[in-house]
Amino acid sequence: MEALFTSLVLICLAGLASAQEVISPQAVAPVTSAAEAASSASTFNRTSQRFIIARDDLLDIDVVGVQELSREYRVDGDGMITLPMLSRRVMAAGLSLDQFSQSIREGLVGAGLLRDPQIAVSVKSSPWNTVVISGAAKKPGAYPVYGHTTLLELLTEAEGLSDDAGTTGIVTRAEKAPSQGESNSSAHTGDASSRTLKVDVGRLWRSGDESLNVDLYPGDRVSVERAGIVYVLGAVNRAGGFILANNQEQMTVLRAIALAGNFTHEGRPARAVIIRKDSGAPGGKREVPVDLKKILSNRAPDQPLLDSDILYVPESGAKRTLDTIVNTAVYTSIWRLPY
Repeated sequence: MEALFTSLVLICLAGLASAQEVISPQAVAPVTSAAEAASSASTFNRTSQRFIIARDDLLDIDVVGVQELSREYRVDGDGMITLPMLSRRVMAAGLSLDQFSQSIREGLVGAGLLRDPQIAVSVKSSPWNTVVISGAAKKPGAYPVYGHTTLLELLTEAEGLSDDAGTTGIVTRAEKAPSQGESNSSAHTGDASSRTLKVDVGRLWRSGDESLNVDLYPGDRVSVERAGIVYVLGAVNRAGGFILANNQEQMTVLRAIALAGNFTHEGRPARAVIIRKDSGAPGGKREVPVDLKKILSNRAPDQPLLDSDILYVPESGAKRTLDTIVNTAVYTSIWRLPY
């Protein structure tokens, strides 16, 4: 009993004597080389060699058999973590997970607390090590990335493009995350307008064209633009909104009528009208008369439709105001793909 008490006292004294010391990452394993990193099949795997710890990261530290040390820790503003019992701040920012595990191990062994500690460190969350995809993706959101990834890998993680996706994706390059000794403000100084890059994500997703498969890094953001939509309303068999899927083909009046299942027997195709946004017109919209009979009989040229156009085919004897037609389009919830 006396021997046990003496051992505990010695452990406490050892911790107190070095309470202000900082364990430096000396004699730790080297960071993974760029060649090794590039050989990884998927950068979304939480590979300990590739992830570099930064301030504000939330880490899960498991010291086998030592419950007092095994819990979640937040990297503080100085890039360090304080572990109980050890009573030393351990440098974390700038290290890989393996390097940080080795630093903790050296601290525990050096303090005489454990002979051969088994330590596992994993990432719970990291504000600096994610890429964000928004807009017309099937699963938009933030995805972890440790090192770098590619746009195609991100699209795969997001389960591809949504049905209403356009062709354009906007990649916004992030400013670097603050490293050890930097403050948030100093790390984010520089040009306020982040660099942006337009990419044909529709073509990339369909063909896997490597010339479009740009690299992405932590903090980058990708926004997938939505395709346009035209509405066909009134005396047609399948009224609704039709997505200009991938903008592969020019939407025209004839194509829109075909997608809407043609007009009904009650329809008056000779008096059809396109309602188009126009900031210079009264009410912000104007009417363009369309004689569908002449277009169908090749006596008049087909007309292109633009994003947000409303093609309206009136019924015989029906009187509908322009505002009523527009409101019907606004509240139309049926979107159809132009197959």
